Amino acid sequence: MNNLKQQDVDSHPLGMVLERWAAHTDLSVVIANAGGFVVWVNAAFTRMCGYNSDELLGRRPGHILSGALSGKRSREVLNRAIEQQIPVRTRLVNYTKSGKPYWVEIYLEPIHDINGHLTGFISVERDVTTEEYHQHEIGELSAVMYESLVQKVGPNRSRNIRSNSSKNGSQLDLKSTIAKRNRAKKVLKKGL
Repeated sequence: MNNLKQQDVDSHPLGMVLERWAAHTDLSVVIANAGGFVVWVNAAFTRMCGYNSDELLGRRPGHILSGALSGKRSREVLNRAIEQQIPVRTRLVNYTKSGKPYWVEIYLEPIHDINGHLTGFISVERDVTTEEYHQHEIGELSAVMYESLVQKVGPNRSRNIRSNSSKNGSQLDLKSTIAKRNRAKKVLKKGL
């Protein structure tokens, strides 16, 4: 597909297959130009985010879909891949048009012409909110089980466990972790 001229896409068998696939898949597809501005989205993407294609065309997805829970680090990873024109896979929180948060897994690939010049990006995305919600539940359960184990071991022994774990650099502030997970769980639960 990278080696096809734009006018050949409609008549090329691979172009037609990809166009039909993108129109009927549950995976969201976004195509952006070299500047990162949306030039095409499929119906799955508009269903996922709630914006229609006219509201997205000519805009950068991150500017429209970001919100309070959108991780700065994930956005930086995505922006760095765009800047360096390299493929990337990441997860982050986006927001629908109505303001509802959702987790999305993004596979972003640069598109180059036959001369190696960047012509744009293609992004295949899927909503992973349910998976993330379950991961937060598992993490919360693990933290509670760890705290319970520390309490059963006893005060003297738990200090040794905590000091050994801090030497390994793996000690977590359990109360803070549980509080963060509870906040995220509440927000994600509203989104489901």
